[in-house]
Amino acid sequence: MNVSRWAVRALCVLTLSCSLALPAKSWAEGFALMESSARGMSLGGGLVARGGDPSSIAYNPAGITLLPGTQFQANLAISQFYWGIDTRTASGQQNSHCSHQTWPIPSMYLTHQLNDKFWLGMGMYTRFGLGVKYPHNWPGGYNLQSVQLITSSLMPTLAYKINDVFSVAVGAEVMGATMQMRRNLNIPDMGRFGDVNINGHGAAFGGNISLHAKLNDQWSFGLLYRTPMSLKVEGKTRYDNQVGRVMPIGDARFLQNSKLRGTMHLPDSISAGVSYAPLKNLSFEADATYTLWSRFSDFNMYMKSPVNAWNPTKKDWKNSWTFSLSAEYKPVDWMALRAGFMYETSPMNPGNADYMVPSNGRNYYTAGVGFFYGNWTLDLAYMYIHNHVLDYTNSSNNGTTGVLPGRTTHPHAHNFGIGIGYRF
Repeated sequence: MNVSRWAVRALCVLTLSCSLALPAKSWAEGFALMESSARGMSLGGGLVARGGDPSSIAYNPAGITLLPGTQFQANLAISQFYWGIDTRTASGQQNSHCSHQTWPIPSMYLTHQLNDKFWLGMGMYTRFGLGVKYPHNWPGGYNLQSVQLITSSLMPTLAYKINDVFSVAVGAEVMGATMQMRRNLNIPDMGRFGDVNINGHGAAFGGNISLHAKLNDQWSFGLLYRTPMSLKVEGKTRYDNQVGRVMPIGDARFLQNSKLRGTMHLPDSISAGVSYAPLKNLSFEADATYTLWSRFSDFNMYMKSPVNAWNPTKKDWKNSWTFSLSAEYKPVDWMALRAGFMYETSPMNPGNADYMVPSNGRNYYTAGVGFFYGNWTLDLAYMYIHNHVLDYTNSSNNGTTGVLPGRTTHPHAHNFGIGIGYRF
């Protein structure tokens, strides 16, 4: 085996180790993530029809039939986000600022051409994640003090090139997840009971099917469908103060540490994209994704006796759209310039808004640059996310699950990405 193959194997092992060690936490509309690769970030996700690198496994797996030989890519995105929430209570208005939070989001892809017809691919990346933390003892703590959802998906893929125009692919998805949630149980005029914490882990299984069509040298088309998944969570619940007294939460009598279980229904989605390349070194792409967030109607945590002290809020989310436009220009052989824009409609039901995902739709502004040297590529990306304000005034959860009248303030995020690829 030659030196280059040993180097790529070592890079694969190193990236896998880092991906498992780093907490991939962030948030996008709903709680789906957009940072699947540095090039994909800079193009606003515009790789559904364009293709051209191993991260096609995340955007349109059928596109890996455009990749000759064996290719590898490793990426790391850094997400830093911030927002505040104005809450109105009988004692007046208060603004609670969340500190800037920074999370790493790693990904890795490997593709291999078996022959003129078949390609294999393997991807490991994060499709869903949450990392929300509010100030200690803030007014909305009875609804939520913090939540962290960390997922990692392994995606084996088989692609088949039907002819010079059409390619198809099928893939399986194995997702592992860990979750931590914290809620404040201090209730005015009823007692100071501290926080309740839940820690769980689980797995989900799904798949995808995709199509890529290279109609000619100018036009390409892509289509991807991802199946829904049910994330089964099991774990433990712990209370800051275990007590044996009556609690005003359902039929609860005691607060004692116990086991828990729950199910989170993750949505299916369909993505379509069309790419146009008027010049060999210039391409444009338009994409649309429809996500069935209506499957996320609630997330109930069931705790074993003697108490179930996690009083969940109804979600009843609605299906949402994501639209994107992107451009890629290669002025010289060793560099490519990229830019993109994405707009997401909100899946939130204003009547059931809570603090788990404080957003009401988003705009993404993206830019990046790619460098080419021999068999190596280096991609750099920047993404600014402007979150639309979410108003809690008319939420039916007000007064029952700790959601207070108010609104989010200045919600935004800065994301940075780097990707390294090798072709051999």
